[in-house]
Amino acid sequence: MALLTSRMKTPCTIFFFLITLTSYSQSAKKIDKYIQKVENFIIYNQPDSASFYLKKLQDNSYTAVLSRIIKNKEVTYAEYEEFTSKLADYQIIDYEFISNYINRAVKKPIDSKNINLEYVYLKWVQISDLRDEATLEAASSEQSKLEDYIDKFDKTDKDVLKAETRIKTHPIVMFLIEKDLENAKELVLKSLKISEDLEEIELQIYFLYHYAEVLVLERKLDEFIKTNERCLLLEEKLPKRSAYYYFIVANLINAYIYKGGNNERAVILLDELYNSSSKNITYIYYAQLISNLDKNAILKKEILDKFQAQDVSDLASKFIKLGNRLNPNDSFKLVNMNSKALAAHGFYTEAIAYKEKAIEIIRKIYSEDLSKSLAKYKTEQALKVKETEISREKEKTKLYSIIASLFFVLLLITLLVLVKIRNQSKELSSKNQLINDALIEKELLITEVHHRVKNNFQIISSLLELQSEGIEDKKALELINQSQDRVKSMALIHQKLYRNESGLIDFNEYTSLLIKEISFVYQLNVKVDTTIKIENVFFDVDTAIPLGLIINEIITNAYKYAFKNDKENVLFISIHQEEDKDYKLVIEDNGLGISNSFQIEEAKSTGLKLVKRLVRQLQGSLELLIKHGTRFEIIFKDSNKRKCRE
Repeated sequence: MALLTSRMKTPCTIFFFLITLTSYSQSAKKIDKYIQKVENFIIYNQPDSASFYLKKLQDNSYTAVLSRIIKNKEVTYAEYEEFTSKLADYQIIDYEFISNYINRAVKKPIDSKNINLEYVYLKWVQISDLRDEATLEAASSEQSKLEDYIDKFDKTDKDVLKAETRIKTHPIVMFLIEKDLENAKELVLKSLKISEDLEEIELQIYFLYHYAEVLVLERKLDEFIKTNERCLLLEEKLPKRSAYYYFIVANLINAYIYKGGNNERAVILLDELYNSSSKNITYIYYAQLISNLDKNAILKKEILDKFQAQDVSDLASKFIKLGNRLNPNDSFKLVNMNSKALAAHGFYTEAIAYKEKAIEIIRKIYSEDLSKSLAKYKTEQALKVKETEISREKEKTKLYSIIASLFFVLLLITLLVLVKIRNQSKELSSKNQLINDALIEKELLITEVHHRVKNNFQIISSLLELQSEGIEDKKALELINQSQDRVKSMALIHQKLYRNESGLIDFNEYTSLLIKEISFVYQLNVKVDTTIKIENVFFDVDTAIPLGLIINEIITNAYKYAFKNDKENVLFISIHQEEDKDYKLVIEDNGLGISNSFQIEEAKSTGLKLVKRLVRQLQGSLELLIKHGTRFEIIFKDSNKRKCRE
């Protein structure tokens, strides 16, 4: 800066330098904005919009990568990993979208003889990010797929062994989450030994890091510090820092501050982390360090000077402003650590205020899923609006070009068109009549089909009723009656479908009618207080028939076995959509129709067996709860989601 100043000999020179610097900064921000738009449109599967903004950028190595990604042509796995990891670092897009993009765009290698380590690394990073940013279930699902890919190759191959060892990090983390230290430690040490035999320094760092996590749970602080320092020594042998580098540095800072007595090393590491892309996290550790220092400590004054703060209260305020981009969990840590630092240095009123703010953040974290869902919805809506605007502009441009090109041609052929119109009008009139006749015929055919289906249902029901008249065996008669009820359930669905032009069935209306049918058939002398909570739930016939049969079977069982004269009988039915877009059916009664020792897996009755099969048909799950009555909980997928899984 001194050299720069010495060269600026006049105020005019300084003025023009500042103008140039400001212009360059604004231009760089504009470029970054366009790059982020391109990246976002790629993730949201809108290639036309991505291409539109890519044209506004100058050609360079990264825009060339983006261009190939948009076209999904000649993109390496390493480039996919660089692109998706960059987006994950922004923490602007929900990682579920990034993961879905990877699954959609990145194809599995076709080479069945040689394993592709770049592909393995890409999927390994995806699994790690899913585990940290999404759900353990999604991470474990991708882990299973990656294991299947690796298992197809020769186990004696060195690259296969590297890949097999790398993906051991996921089961290790799962063991640590479950507090299964014995299995976690065993797998860590085994994987570390293989990494040392392979002379893979990066893998050694990964497993030493996870070994340090085991040591934390074993409360071995000194060994924890020693292991992390060993990781940093190994990092010096790598051409570039590993994915775990800054996590290791953060571990050491936290450990040295917690232990005390080695603030010099903590400050060196803290300054390094401060000058990295992980700068925001350092404010937590600075606050932690301040909380452990004496009021008159020299290091305290150095930290205050570093952030140009007058006292600890001023420093805490600045940390809050500087750390405004931290995620909710880290924000809680920062506010909570500020509270401790303020209390340690006599700012008790401010410390209490910060503690109350930390409690408020924790409460907000519990509603994080709802906030994410709302943010995701708003993002999707905003992108749709933007996509519509761009499409309209493109259509306008195309239309203007066509109009300009054809204007003079249209003038010349106008007379010919007028003559042809007169001749064609007669032909069109004839064709329209044919089309109308065809539509009328088709409507008659559809009506006839519906009537035949309805008649077939009635015939089947009548045959079953006739068959039942000659049967004396109670069990056989019961089976015939049950079959007749099932036919009526399907007939009711067909009736609702026929009357609804949309092709969808309103399950609130259907369930109400079904209960009336069942209550009429069984004609109980007791009152059943029925509650139906099904709002705006519509299904096509592929979902409606199995679901209708399920509801029919369970409610029929309730009327047969649950309801008694000597008590107030309650029946509750609800269907609603879960956050993962699956549907949940709940049917509950307060009767004693099923024994507490009953297991649904051991069901021998035809009705419950049918229910289990129909649940599988809906790609769902069934849970039976017996406590103060009987409660069936069924998670299932509609037709669209079942088709996606296929």
